[in-house]
Amino acid sequence: MFNDNLAMLRKQAGVSQAELAAAIGVSRQAVSKYENGTAEPDIAKLTQLKQYFDVSFDQLLDGAQPRVSQSS
Repeated sequence: MFNDNLAMLRKQAGVSQAELAAAIGVSRQAVSKYENGTAEPDIAKLTQLKQYFDVSFDQLLDGAQPRVSQSS
């Protein structure tokens, strides 16, 4: 789910909720709400999060891992 993925990405990046909030222009409380599932960001904020973490929307929203093509 998005909230779990966001928390995981943030922790992997080694940034606090406050640092992430400042980077995307929301309050720390908003990031906390995103992570605990009580609020969801709008599409503009999702786009900023995608760019901040350099992941696809699939990875951000669903936790999908990038597909690796296999050559035979």
